[in-house]
Amino acid sequence: MAILTAGGIYKDESEHLAGGHFIAALTAQHTYEDVYIHTNFSSEEVRLTSDLKKVLQEHGVNTASAYDVSAPYGLITHDYFTGSSNIYDTFKAKAKYLTTVEKIILTTDIGERDFRCILNFARKNKIDTVIFTCGEYTPRSVHEDEMIYLENSGIPNYQYHINDIKQKLIDRDFISSEIAENRSIPKDKIHKSGKAVLQLLSLAVLLVIIFTVGFKLLETIDSDNSHVEANIDWELEVDHAECQTVEECTELGDQYLSELKEYVDLQDEPHIFFENRSRTTFINYSVKDYELAEREAVNPLPVDEEKNFIRMWDVFSYVFPHQYISDINEFRLFSDGEGNTSAYVSIERDGTVLAMDVRDNMHKATQYRNLIHEFGHIYSLPIEDFDASCQTTDMSCAKDGTIIADHKERFWSHYDEAWHDNSDKSRPQLEGFYNNHVTDFFVPYQTTNVKEDYAITFMKFITEKIPSNSSQLRDVKVQSMYEDAALVAMRVDILKSFVQFEKERAT
Repeated sequence: MAILTAGGIYKDESEHLAGGHFIAALTAQHTYEDVYIHTNFSSEEVRLTSDLKKVLQEHGVNTASAYDVSAPYGLITHDYFTGSSNIYDTFKAKAKYLTTVEKIILTTDIGERDFRCILNFARKNKIDTVIFTCGEYTPRSVHEDEMIYLENSGIPNYQYHINDIKQKLIDRDFISSEIAENRSIPKDKIHKSGKAVLQLLSLAVLLVIIFTVGFKLLETIDSDNSHVEANIDWELEVDHAECQTVEECTELGDQYLSELKEYVDLQDEPHIFFENRSRTTFINYSVKDYELAEREAVNPLPVDEEKNFIRMWDVFSYVFPHQYISDINEFRLFSDGEGNTSAYVSIERDGTVLAMDVRDNMHKATQYRNLIHEFGHIYSLPIEDFDASCQTTDMSCAKDGTIIADHKERFWSHYDEAWHDNSDKSRPQLEGFYNNHVTDFFVPYQTTNVKEDYAITFMKFITEKIPSNSSQLRDVKVQSMYEDAALVAMRVDILKSFVQFEKERAT
């Protein structure tokens, strides 16, 4: 039997290490089983990588299961971190060593895609798994009660929680409370590596002391957004028949969200196989009075039955307030292969097109999230919010004081203007921007432009409870939506409509 641990590697400005990788050495010290680590070692920081590998190997951790990537280690401070090497997708589900793995220990400071792939692997093979988190992000495919919260700062401070982690792993029978004495490595190496780890932990504790007495750490590129915060008036009146204040309506919305879980868990997410195919339109439907009217078949559907895709429009027109979707005059079924563009809206003066990818929307939770995302675009980009000289929703035409202009001013003004629209930038450029602002965004795609940032934030606002204890910018964006009483009321109505639709479908 073997144990796989997966955790990130971060450093402070003094190159003291942090992150979930610490759990690998801890695990190997307390078990006679083989211990593998999935992480991303930096091929650029040769000395630091060499020293770290040596320490892990001396504790009995097999580092051959990890990968070297051409990126520096992530930077960590007391209130911010960058992903850097940790965001790369390197997990290979068909690796030979995985055939012996019977237990997995995960932390949420690795790339979200790798996290999902490892978790999918564990579930598919019914492998006992423990998930530790410091609140870096909440994966869609994991319920909060499945994770062990060490802290909720959003900073990967796993090195400060070694004793707590050890006890949790003992309680779950992952490791023994006793030190594994007779491993195959020489004892002198064990002692030396143990001393090295203790030195690293001592330095980490020293950093905590430094932070508490107010020494300022390395200035980061995102320091200018530290003043951005939400100002929620929980007693603000809300015009809604079922709740009267922001606080009451927030709680009511959460109740509907919980009720919806009986039918569909909006956090559930299937494994995605990315395909590169040219975009193909299958069927165009005209929309009149919120109903599908004329049908134009362009190409035969490659999967499933047409009626099942028509149901997507039934959901959309049932759930979302009609006053915001009245300009939609076309509903389109298309595909560009799995894992690319899941859906899109095209908003112009003469009408709006809602298009859904037939391959990417066969999973109900994914479909609902995509519908919410696209409605977020429609809600935040009404064509009248743009100068009459523009036929589309180009950001250069956005009027002052509109939803999208305010979002840009509040949450994007601290970035260089060259990064306000990254639609045409290369993948490495996008990954670099996300890497430098990892606590500003939930997913890399959110960095595409202000519009996608708003739509993904809106989707989080609808589908999850408020991240009330976080000061990270991505969570502040969600919190800011609770400043608007009308939005809070809309959240209640949308979630209630989803519940009602599912109840009607069930009967």
